[in-house]
Amino acid sequence: MACCRSCNVEYAILPVTASPALHFLGCFSLQDRLADSLNYIQQYTYQSYPAANFEVPYTIDPTAYLGAAAGPTNGTWRVVGNSGSTPVHALPFTNELVLFMQRTSNSNGSSYDSFLNVDNNTQSEIAAIYNMTDNTFRPFHITEHPFCSAQTLLPNGQGIIVGGDPLNLIEGFLTNGLQTVRVFDPATQTYQVVGEMERGRWYPSVTVLADGDLLIVGGMQQEAGGWAADESPSTTSQPTVKCAPNTGGSIADPSYDNPTYQIMSSTNYSLSPALTLTILLQSWPINSYPFLAQLPQGSVLIIAGSLMDTLLFGVDGASRDNSTGMLPTLPVPVNYPMSAAFTLMPLQGPDYNASAFVAGGNDEYCANAMSAGGSKSWLFDVSPGADHSLIEEALSFPRVMGEMTLLPDGRVFLCNGAQVGIAGGAGPNEDDASNGATIGEIYDPSKPVGQRWSQVADSMIWRLYHSEAFLTSNAEVFVSGSESTDEHRVQIYTPDYLYTSNPRPVITAVNGSAQTAGVYDVDAQVGYSQNFTIGFSGVTTLDRVVFNRLVGSTHGVHADQRQIVLDCSVTTGTAICSSPPNNYIAPPGVYMLFVLNQGVPSRAKYISLQLAGTMTKLPATATAG
Repeated sequence: MACCRSCNVEYAILPVTASPALHFLGCFSLQDRLADSLNYIQQYTYQSYPAANFEVPYTIDPTAYLGAAAGPTNGTWRVVGNSGSTPVHALPFTNELVLFMQRTSNSNGSSYDSFLNVDNNTQSEIAAIYNMTDNTFRPFHITEHPFCSAQTLLPNGQGIIVGGDPLNLIEGFLTNGLQTVRVFDPATQTYQVVGEMERGRWYPSVTVLADGDLLIVGGMQQEAGGWAADESPSTTSQPTVKCAPNTGGSIADPSYDNPTYQIMSSTNYSLSPALTLTILLQSWPINSYPFLAQLPQGSVLIIAGSLMDTLLFGVDGASRDNSTGMLPTLPVPVNYPMSAAFTLMPLQGPDYNASAFVAGGNDEYCANAMSAGGSKSWLFDVSPGADHSLIEEALSFPRVMGEMTLLPDGRVFLCNGAQVGIAGGAGPNEDDASNGATIGEIYDPSKPVGQRWSQVADSMIWRLYHSEAFLTSNAEVFVSGSESTDEHRVQIYTPDYLYTSNPRPVITAVNGSAQTAGVYDVDAQVGYSQNFTIGFSGVTTLDRVVFNRLVGSTHGVHADQRQIVLDCSVTTGTAICSSPPNNYIAPPGVYMLFVLNQGVPSRAKYISLQLAGTMTKLPATATAG
C-alpha cells in the first residue's frame, strides 16, 4: 500500500490488465466520496505506475512452470487479467461482463490490495465490473452491503442479489444490507433496491422456480460465521453453538438463525411472508447456503446439513413431494462451513430423470480447521420412484470448498478449495483452511463407477475461501478469487476438448421466435416444446446439442446450474431441435446453446427461454412437511 500525501488517504496499486504496465487509482478524500456516494466512482482516474514497484507480481502466469503436467490430455490454465480486488461473488451476464462483489477492508486487521482504501485503511470499495472481452475492470459501488449475499440471474437476464452484511459500515457510503434485495442491470451497469425482506439473511440461498419467481431460503440474521468460525454471536442469549448431529430442532437464538423461506415475484418484486422450514431447524447449525434445485417433477430439492428432501413451495407453506419418496441422509453435513460442491447433473429426454451430485467437503461430521477435506463424492437419483441410494466414489484429493462446473460434453469439472480445514475466515491470512487443492479433476458419468474421476492440469494458484468458477460462452471455465490469499489473478481453464484434432463447430444462426422486450443481449428466444433451427459450419454433423444455464458462483454455490440435452434432427449444416418440454425441466431464463461434434463444443449463443400462455401445473401429490 502507498499513501497519497495530498489527501492523507491510502490507495491500492493495481493492474488493469495482465501486462507490464500496472495502474493505480487516483486519490480522493473520504469526505469527497461521501458527498455523493452513488456517483463518485465516475471520478476514478488511472495513472501509469512502474511494474517494479507493485508489491505482488500479478503479471506472472504460473502455468509457464507447469511443464508436462498440462497439455492436450489435461487441459491448460492461463492467467488472463486481474479482478482488481479479491472477489467473493462472481455473477456473469450475456454481454460478457462479470459483477464482482467483495468484503471490504475492515478494522479486524485485514489488509487488501483493492481499488481505494479510505478512512485510515478501514474501508475499501465493495464491487467491480469485469469485462471478459478485454479482461479489464472498473470499480462499482453498491451502498447496501452485499457481502455474503445470495445471487442469481432473473429470467430476463438481470442479476438479483439477496441479503448481505450488517458490519463494517460507513454512514452515507455503506449501509446494512442484511434485508435488502437489489437488481443489477447489465445493460446500463446500474442497480436498484427492489425490496426489503422481513428478516435479515446472511449466507442465504436463492433459486429460480418453474414460474420464474424466486425462492429465497435460510441464512442468518447477523454476521456470525459458522459454528466453528464464530461460535458465540455477540447478541445471542443462547449457549455457545456447538456442532452436533441433527437433533430435530434448532437451538439458535431467534435473533441469530433464520430458518425460513420467502418467494419473490420476478416481475413486481413482491415478497411472500417468511415461513419456517422444518429441514432448516433440523439441520442447524450447518445449514447456511443450503443447496437448492428445481426438479422436473415440480418440486424443489433442498439439501441442508446432511438432510435432503423434495418440497413443493407456495406462498402459504411448503409440503413434501410424495412422488419422489424418501431421500437418504448424507454421511456428513455438506453446507457451510463443511462446504462440499454441488450440482444437478445433465437432464435428457425422454424421461428427464434428475440426479444430484455432491463432492468433497469434509469426512468428519464436526470438522474444524485441522480436519482433512472430504475425499468422496455422492451421486444419487432424485426422480420419482427411483432408487435413491448414494453412489459413492473416491476423489483424487481431499477437497473442501471445491467448485463444480457442468461442461457442455456432460462431464463435471472440479477445481478450487483446500485439502485441509473448513470454510471461514476474516480476510487474508485469517483462514480456517490450508493446502490449496490446485490440481483440477473431471468426473465422467459415462465411465464405470470407480473410474469416473480423473486428474487434469494444475492451476498452481491456491483458491481457498471466497473463490469462484463458472462456465464461459467459449466452453472454458473462468476462475477468480481466494480472499484468504488476497488473490487478484483471473484464470481460464481450457478443457481437453479444445485441444483435439477434431474441428470445432461454429453456430452460424439460430432461428427462434420474436424476442420479449426487456431480455438482455441474447441471440435468440424460444418457448417451451418448440422446434427451432440451428445453422452450423466447420463440421458436417453434430452429436450433442445442449442448453447450459448461465450461472455465477459464490461460496461454492452455483445457483440454478443445470444442463438440458436437446433432441435434434441433424442434416449437413442444419439442426432442427426441440426446446425443453416444460418449465420444470428448464426454468425460464438465459441459457448458453452449445453444439458439439466428436466431443468438441462450439462457442455458445445466448438463448432466452421464456414462458408463454399457461404454465405447467404443479403435481397434486403433496403432504404437509
